[in-house]
Amino acid sequence: MSRRAPWCGACRGVAAAFAAATAGAGLAAQEPALQEQVVQVTVTSVSDQSVYLDRGRDAGLQAGAIVRLFAPGAGEVEVEVRAVSATSARADLPPDVPPPPVGTRGEVRVRVPAGAPPPAAARPQPAVPEHPPWTRREDPRAADQPLLVPTFGQRPDQRPATLDGRLFAWSQWNRDRGGAQTSDYLLSRVGVRADATNHFGAAERIRIAGEFADRRVMLADTPDQVDQTARLDLLSVAFGTEQWAPVGVEIGRFLSPHLPEIGFVDGVEVVQRLQGGLRLGLGAGAYPRPFPSHETGEDTGLHAFFDYLADAERSFAVAVGVQKTWHLGAPDRDLLLLRAEGRLAERVRAYGSAKIDFYTSSDVVKDKDVELTELLATVNWDARDGGLGATVSHFAWPDLKRAEYQDLPTELVRDGKVDRASLRGWLRAARWLRLQGRADVWRDQDRDGTAFGLDADVRDVLGAGSGLGLSLFQNDGGYSAGPGARAALRAPLGDGSWRVGYRWYRYELPFLVSGPETYTRQSFELGAALPLGDACDLDFSFERWFGDREDAWALGFYVQWRL
Repeated sequence: MSRRAPWCGACRGVAAAFAAATAGAGLAAQEPALQEQVVQVTVTSVSDQSVYLDRGRDAGLQAGAIVRLFAPGAGEVEVEVRAVSATSARADLPPDVPPPPVGTRGEVRVRVPAGAPPPAAARPQPAVPEHPPWTRREDPRAADQPLLVPTFGQRPDQRPATLDGRLFAWSQWNRDRGGAQTSDYLLSRVGVRADATNHFGAAERIRIAGEFADRRVMLADTPDQVDQTARLDLLSVAFGTEQWAPVGVEIGRFLSPHLPEIGFVDGVEVVQRLQGGLRLGLGAGAYPRPFPSHETGEDTGLHAFFDYLADAERSFAVAVGVQKTWHLGAPDRDLLLLRAEGRLAERVRAYGSAKIDFYTSSDVVKDKDVELTELLATVNWDARDGGLGATVSHFAWPDLKRAEYQDLPTELVRDGKVDRASLRGWLRAARWLRLQGRADVWRDQDRDGTAFGLDADVRDVLGAGSGLGLSLFQNDGGYSAGPGARAALRAPLGDGSWRVGYRWYRYELPFLVSGPETYTRQSFELGAALPLGDACDLDFSFERWFGDREDAWALGFYVQWRL
């Protein structure tokens, strides 16, 4: 789904894959039997066109795996895992696809040995040291005294402090020679994302996430343009985070784990946990703008919710939330949020979410009292050797005083909408071959379009753990259309992996003022992901774009240190 780069012998690669699979058939009995499992993931951080997930190598994720994310109001988005650590993974979004919000849930299919239990939670558990001989002696017991009393709890100041997170650095240099003059662009970022628990002995959790970015534009015969910005995504302290704690409180800048749809909050949220999986919550504060700078102070409000969770596997979960906001002191948004998910049958899982806006006389653009502004519903059936899925979504721009979007025309708020329906299916045609097809139709206030795709994933092309991915697709978007193809080869490299890819796409632009135009874009990519010790990972890539009116290079790297 991310931009790929050329792998020249795609057809010969397919033939080699078939030959390798045939030659290896006699060895299949010696290989451990594998089965596919579905792993649930959550987006923990978003940066440019990358998303970070809370599951990693320990849960069975590998570089090249395709993750389906169910972003509220945006339909299903497929991302490809590019780098994996033991407890987290980084995936790239397709070009021009907006990033999903933090807290977005998703799923990915992994291959594990047959009979293995479902992957455990991604958070690493501290090693348990050998216990010294017991020195405490129990008091004498009466004959009628229950066996399991008295019990002894552990006070928060007796619990160990933990630190879990990562430091990261990312940089990409681009050279564009497609215009009248050569241009160079350099973007560098460093940041941190960490959770610290019980460092003050109060069972508290401190969460911090932020980064510093340096952007440079270097043009011939002109001074360099430098833009340096810092952003703070999370800085909060929470008490009562244990699932059995009756009351939980979080203060600071945070993303509500119960209502992630409302975005970041600068304030406080209190949750009351009741028996049977029911929770009630109330929050208040300012709501930063959904832009990288997270400007805050203009929009304040309240939000409340209740949700129910049947079990840790989320066999059934439902949430209802409300939000009331004020913009510079004037009444603004009245919002109702609904969300439900669950397993309808042994292999059938469904998810749905909705936003409903209520308008008053202070809202001057919309001519309605109630509007369904966002809807997402998806259902998936996954069997051992195949599966089907369907998604429908609806999005309309709400009438807000808040600067939720940049340069939003009034007519788009009044009449704009995007409706989408998708159908997808996959089939394990052979032990070494997986096929997937998808079809997508959409309509907005002005036009409609379609998209189709067929993917093939061939395993063990260059030995165990390698894979060849081939895709053919046809897109008809709002402003461009055309066919495309891509090929990607990946294989292990020690404890890491390397990849090479090629992508071809023909753009047809029928709505230009100067008249319809068509041009072709091609790209080639070469990259590798390598572990540097037990706590450090490196990913680097080289990309080359060429075609009609395009001639550009890019060199990038990403490194993270796990705390």
